[in-house]
Amino acid sequence: MKRIPVFLLLGPALVALEVLMFVASMGGVDRGFVGFCAMVSFLLTMPVSVITGILDRYLAGGLPTLLRAPMTAIIGMMIVISLALVLFAVTFSQTVPPEVMNAARWAGTFLLLPMGLCSLLSSDYGNRPVKPAGDCGAL
Repeated sequence: MKRIPVFLLLGPALVALEVLMFVASMGGVDRGFVGFCAMVSFLLTMPVSVITGILDRYLAGGLPTLLRAPMTAIIGMMIVISLALVLFAVTFSQTVPPEVMNAARWAGTFLLLPMGLCSLLSSDYGNRPVKPAGDCGAL
């Protein structure tokens, strides 16, 4: 599949679906709030997904797919965690309390599975040229 549509559309859509199911499972939550949480998570995941897609493309040249997918998932998770912590520190000009650190870790955990899945789906399995068997080059 193409890497750009997978990381730009499927990744944020999977995160929004995850957040939608998580917030809806809490019970007693307004339906408008659930939709708002899904929309915000989709929009906030897009820049992280773009950065992760670029790094996945770079890793595709040197790593096999089964090693690259977990690495891409971890990279996406670390980008979300660091972005959340930096934005909090810059906004409030103070050290980050443990509650915010735990929230950032949960946000990163929501991104683990979708980014790994996007990496697997964007692999070019059938697009590599195959050398004919027995072709040694020169006669």
